[in-house]
Amino acid sequence: MRKCKRVSLYAAAFLCAGFLSGCQAGSDNLGNQVTVQDDAGQKQEERILTFFAPVEGKSSGAVSYREMIDRYNGEHSSKLVFEGIATADGYDRYLEERLDAGAGDDVFIVNEDSVKPLYSKNHFYDLSALPAFEKLNANAKSEAVIGDIAYCIPMNMTAYALYVNLDVLEKYGLTPPKDLEDFNTCCETMKEQGQTPISLSRWHATAVPTIANGLYKLYNASDHPEQIEKLNTGELQIGDYMLEGFGMFREAVQKGWYGDGVNGKAVDALRAGEQDIPDFASGRTAFYFGPLEYIPWVEETNPKLDYQVQGVPVPGGTVLLTSVVSRLCVNPESEYLEDALDFVTYLSDDYYRESVKNGDVLLPVYENVEFELGNERMRPAYETYLSGVQIPAEDMQLKFGCWDTVRELCLSIADGMTDQEAADQYNRIQKEQLEKYKQ
Repeated sequence: MRKCKRVSLYAAAFLCAGFLSGCQAGSDNLGNQVTVQDDAGQKQEERILTFFAPVEGKSSGAVSYREMIDRYNGEHSSKLVFEGIATADGYDRYLEERLDAGAGDDVFIVNEDSVKPLYSKNHFYDLSALPAFEKLNANAKSEAVIGDIAYCIPMNMTAYALYVNLDVLEKYGLTPPKDLEDFNTCCETMKEQGQTPISLSRWHATAVPTIANGLYKLYNASDHPEQIEKLNTGELQIGDYMLEGFGMFREAVQKGWYGDGVNGKAVDALRAGEQDIPDFASGRTAFYFGPLEYIPWVEETNPKLDYQVQGVPVPGGTVLLTSVVSRLCVNPESEYLEDALDFVTYLSDDYYRESVKNGDVLLPVYENVEFELGNERMRPAYETYLSGVQIPAEDMQLKFGCWDTVRELCLSIADGMTDQEAADQYNRIQKEQLEKYKQ
């Protein structure tokens, strides 16, 4: 893989006012230049960069972005144009197409399941020499590196967890689940009494509990780095690990814990937050699998809701699926590398500074920074985070995909595929992707 050299840092950026308006991809304004007059009346070139990022509903990150960009605009003269669409509208596909076409954006955010495909095409500039990378804590650094490069600067860390509607559990004489056995008991009890236990969505409801119950043994093993290496050589098969997770998900679907008549097509049509959060906040469901940064969204939906956010139940306890919130990347083919790197440095620092000041509901990315819990509702999840090894939602050390693959296989399970068939299919995907990786 190509490893680009660091360039010096300077100037740059302005963001168009429509940051959260969902501007459409495919504009022809990439890399535009305009001519302006300086104070002496002489013409000078003003560089215009582009920033492509997903626009996801009402997540707290989106609100913070807008405030930070406004401050940046007031401090810099050059301009940066924003374009963004929702992940559900094809963000990953648009990003890859834009970069493949050579008309890619100067700065972009990549979702976890797109990192490996884009890395294979050399679409990441190595950011390891930036001061922002050196300040990262160990957890953040581990998720910012793939192969021999630092492909991103993490804006912040999150975790996928279990939201528990305490009002609903109290109604049925139940308490928050401490492990998978407790969780199953809660779901069975509520279903018997006509209560749908779990909110349904196309991503979180499928991938989160399935990965947690498939990989908890791997990441809690003392020799898990050695097992990761054997998975990368094909000596171990990922399906042997994930069989337990696929079985858990299949059972939940068959027992109607996500509701009756669930099928893959219907699940795939459910955008994050559109149905799952309202169902949870209103009491139509008791459990919701989702990221920490959706806490404000839940509370806005029902300010009076009594709930907590905790680890995902697995045999013997709970775990979290950790993930970078926003992976800020630079296109190595950018005409304005210096400006792009300067923008990344500013935005990453500003984002983190604001999250700490405002008591955000995310996890720290920098070393030696005092962290205060932003919302007491997430304390059980935070205690799980501190208690031991957690599971990466997408481990960049694995040479094949996890998050998106598991989601797709869960959709097939909802359509009748057995857990063993899903495990076998995952083994085939692992083999295919490892062969492609070698190329």
